[in-house]
Amino acid sequence: MNKMAEKTIISAAEHYITALLKEKLTEDHRYHSLQHTFKVRDAALELGKSMGLEDEALELLGLAALFHDTGFTETYEGHEAISGQIAQAFLEGHGYPPEKIEKVLLLIDATFPAKHPSSTLEQVIKDADLSNLGSDTYFDTLKDLRYEWAVFLNQVYDDKEWYKLNFKFVKEHEYFTPAAKELFGFQAEVNREKLKALRKSQVKPEKIKTDKKKVEKEPSKFGHIASSKSAQMMFKTALRNHLDLSNLADNKANIMLSVNALIITIVMPLAASYVKSNLYLLVPMGTLLATCLLSMIFATLATRPIKMMGYTSRDLIDSGRSNLFFFGNFYKMTFTEYQEGMQEVVSNDENLEGAIMRDLYYLGHSLGRKYYQLRVCYTIFMWGVIATVIVFGISYSLFVL
Repeated sequence: MNKMAEKTIISAAEHYITALLKEKLTEDHRYHSLQHTFKVRDAALELGKSMGLEDEALELLGLAALFHDTGFTETYEGHEAISGQIAQAFLEGHGYPPEKIEKVLLLIDATFPAKHPSSTLEQVIKDADLSNLGSDTYFDTLKDLRYEWAVFLNQVYDDKEWYKLNFKFVKEHEYFTPAAKELFGFQAEVNREKLKALRKSQVKPEKIKTDKKKVEKEPSKFGHIASSKSAQMMFKTALRNHLDLSNLADNKANIMLSVNALIITIVMPLAASYVKSNLYLLVPMGTLLATCLLSMIFATLATRPIKMMGYTSRDLIDSGRSNLFFFGNFYKMTFTEYQEGMQEVVSNDENLEGAIMRDLYYLGHSLGRKYYQLRVCYTIFMWGVIATVIVFGISYSLFVL
């Protein structure tokens, strides 16, 4: 199917969906509306493009998103199956390839809440379908959903029950794709905090001030980590780079250990058999063995684990001077002590940000030590090999020639 055909099928689907939903959805469909359908479609395409998906994948996502709620025109519960039937009939009527129709139907089926996605495209459409959790209009859509449940499912909740139910859902929900976490994750956390407050009170959502504006007005002393996506991304990137550099340093140290161990394994037997009858080899052999030994010492120091206490006192946790994300600070603690300490850390933004910065600092401190010792190791090896060759040449010229 060429580009023109793709645009034609998408345009035809948009017109069909618009007419169908306007005609058959009632005024009581306040949440599962035409507006919701197009929002999901737009979110799916935005996620797909940010992930670098090809045009064909974007086409499948767009079509599946457009049809995913059409089943509400006939039934409320189990609408996914009806949506698939409507999509299949439309696409077959427009000569859409059977193999693509099957993929669209699988994506529609993936929007069923209990369905776990088995492909990247299924992850994208599920994230798009729940993109409203990370929207600043979340509480407006939540009010519409509450109304629908009361009308179509006869499920009526008081405020406390409703917010408790949705807090549990949002708390347990996680976006599947990194793109969705980046686009919707922060606002989803803001909305979760509002729900957390609302489930314990009858205050209206508009009066809960745990939104982004408040975060910006009351910045953390550690530099707006919680409120700045750029800062969050920089910290994530820095931590990942530090871990990659640490692995690289360990690999370099292992190379030096292997090379020097191999040299010693070969040189020692040779030294024992030849030096006695060829005394001029004594000094170069000794130089080479000393070089290998010193190189191995510094390579070992570079990979030697740091000393760890394994226990962090509650005073250090309360004062924000600990990092419970590092196993070396808690492996001797009981689970209860660790749980209480971690709850204290994550419940306080300053403590949490401090733990992030502390983790980054000590990773950098450890990297600095590793690379310093590696530099010494490689320098010793380089000059030691050069010295061995020079000494061998001098000894050979003096004693043999």
